[in-house]
Amino acid sequence: MQTSKTLFIVNPISGFRRDKSAIINLIHAQFPASDIELTAGPGEATRLAREAAMRDYEIVAAVGGDGTINEVASGLVGTNTALGIIPRGSGNGLARGLGIPIQPAEALRVLAAGSVRAIDAGCAGSRHFFAVCGIGFDANVGQKFNTAHWRGPLPYFFIAAQEFVAYHPEAVRLNLDDTRLEKTPFLITIANTQQYGNGAIIAPQAQPDDGILDICMVEPMSIIDAIKYVPKLFNGTIAEAPIISYRRAQELAIEKDGPILFHVDGEAITCEGPLKISIKPQALRVIAPTNPSHHMMLSHAN
Repeated sequence: MQTSKTLFIVNPISGFRRDKSAIINLIHAQFPASDIELTAGPGEATRLAREAAMRDYEIVAAVGGDGTINEVASGLVGTNTALGIIPRGSGNGLARGLGIPIQPAEALRVLAAGSVRAIDAGCAGSRHFFAVCGIGFDANVGQKFNTAHWRGPLPYFFIAAQEFVAYHPEAVRLNLDDTRLEKTPFLITIANTQQYGNGAIIAPQAQPDDGILDICMVEPMSIIDAIKYVPKLFNGTIAEAPIISYRRAQELAIEKDGPILFHVDGEAITCEGPLKISIKPQALRVIAPTNPSHHMMLSHAN
């Protein structure tokens, strides 16, 4: 798809390396006729993507982490412009969920030779999500990680370990189809794709184009439980754990006393309840591998 009119939106502070000259040189080598924009702050990627769609760009590629990809994708929902993904972040949840390679040269080859597929877009309050959103423990960890000076899996796991000791689950009310549930969960994840990122598969049955959200409810657990069940996140068997249950729905609402802290694709946000969550079926066009099963194995391995 190299002949397509393409814009690359680059987050200059994503990932481990702040110097983006290497990735920009790769882009110029493989897409010499493309345009490149560097973001200067939060929200700018959404504006740039929306403007690019209005100017009839065929592809807008996000070069960055889950937050950058979320912003670019949000600007393209409901348009004919396809999202390209060059993952450069810590978790790379959506990229891994779609089988897009983590190595930039490989991801650029997918962008050049891949095909367009339509995936669903989740809505949580006023924001979109494309991999997962949720409340509880992971939203708290996301809030801490978003303000951390260091990026990458190790700082994330360090923050998660600290937060596990300090975290106190809160009671919530969940309105799901015709059912009202009252729970005090460790976390609730609403999944459009299977994983958080880094190979942590929270919703093994989730599919990004089935028009349904997979709702994962995890009960409070001890440190012993965590040691026992966390490995199941990474081998695809977390659904076997007795502390997790699943529902499926197209929309739901979450209520609690006081403001609700939630995350969309890892970015923590606070809102007044209820938090309404829904799905827009096949609302986003994405460039994905033509042989996704092969690339899925590669992305889990990296």
